[in-house]
Amino acid sequence: MWLEWSADAFACAATLRKPVLLSLVTAWSDECAAMDVTTYSHPGVESLVADRFIAIRVDADRRPDINERYNLGGWPTTVFLTDRGDTLSGGTYLDPSQMMAALQQVADAYRDRADEISARSARIRAVRGAQRAARKADRDPRATIAHFRSLLLDRFDPLNGGFGSAPKLPHPHALSFALSMGGDGDGELATMAGVTLRGLRGLWDAGSGGFFRYADGSDWTRPGTGKTLEDNAALLHVYVEAAQRLRHAEWHEHASAIVRWVKDAMVDAAHGGFFNAASSGGIDRTMYVDKNAMMVGAFIRAAALFDDIWLRDYALKSLEAVIVPAYAPGRGVAHVIGNGGHHDVRNLLTDQIHVASALIWAHAATGQLPYSMLAAEVVQFAVRSMWDEDAASFRDRVEPDDPLVPFELNCHAECVLDRLSVLTGDLAYQDRARVILQSLEPEYRERDIFGALYALAVREVFDRQPPAGLELTPVDWQLGQSRD
Repeated sequence: MWLEWSADAFACAATLRKPVLLSLVTAWSDECAAMDVTTYSHPGVESLVADRFIAIRVDADRRPDINERYNLGGWPTTVFLTDRGDTLSGGTYLDPSQMMAALQQVADAYRDRADEISARSARIRAVRGAQRAARKADRDPRATIAHFRSLLLDRFDPLNGGFGSAPKLPHPHALSFALSMGGDGDGELATMAGVTLRGLRGLWDAGSGGFFRYADGSDWTRPGTGKTLEDNAALLHVYVEAAQRLRHAEWHEHASAIVRWVKDAMVDAAHGGFFNAASSGGIDRTMYVDKNAMMVGAFIRAAALFDDIWLRDYALKSLEAVIVPAYAPGRGVAHVIGNGGHHDVRNLLTDQIHVASALIWAHAATGQLPYSMLAAEVVQFAVRSMWDEDAASFRDRVEPDDPLVPFELNCHAECVLDRLSVLTGDLAYQDRARVILQSLEPEYRERDIFGALYALAVREVFDRQPPAGLELTPVDWQLGQSRD
């Protein structure tokens, strides 16, 4: 039933004049598995899809670039596309009756109004291109600090902790911002962070350990069933930050609990590296380069907090286990590490930026120059192959067709560039970071609390406030090369 995402699949759709049904799933999502059982196995759905659609399935973890373009709020995501990849309509979980109605409606419209749909899609592409080229800031990014502080206070749920109402998300970057400010004496944000960190206990799996991704209840009740490496790495960063900034024993204990769960359930102790996710269906043992890099950085921070040499060494072992098979000189790092080091997805910004970040943490922990030198080399690959002059930011992948400038990844890139500027003394890195900050400021204003990472980046780049424990000083790479 399912084809892989490819040019051939879309060419087939064009030849047969059929719309595309795109199913975005993850290997660990119980909801995705349920939709396969209840919806896609329904005879009426199967018949309509086979007769009137080209059906494509994409694993969102394996292809984050496609997920970024088409995700409609979770997994599964169900999207109907033209043969050029333009979105017609879609949703998330659809039961059999909803799916049959949607399939019939889309297929009939595509048959009867193909020229109108094609012209509308062309107009939308033209408008997006013009918006991308015209985007520029008219404010000083440093005004972001006061703006985001006010936003956090406005969105804060003082009864349950967290921000906004149901469904409740942990918002780790917003918490990191509050902790950073709280550590500098902002008592209001420190209190906010503490209340929220205690509320997050509702997402903790009391039986097996690890944080679930979200809760359906505004009081953190009815948590989801999936636990991902990415989310737990982000929250380990948060709890380490809390322990270092606020110096309360409970945050130290929470960070320790995350580490214990990762060590028990998510590591390949023999070879190094971290598995992708855990759910009621078991462990997704796939190793993704960017997500491994996220946990490597978190483990290095936790190792310093706990004075635990095993954690540091395992983090470095994992970094090498991931980078050696994924890295190609001059071509950056790939995205997926499989059996025997096989990797078939590469040229994505997410891997370059998160690996560079982990390498900088490794340099800070060890003082070893090869880590920072490789970080710079990976970033230079991203600059050469993914920089978009019109947007003054990075694209999410090498291919220039259908360019997407990812907001959060560019915020991460700002911090990585600024840290390389400190290490190398090369102000060109800092200049590029500030250019990105200026270009993203209009989008930041539209993202509400989801713009937290931008506020963190402004605080680091302009106010020289990096994460707690990240101490960087300029290094002499020529001296390091002469010793090799």
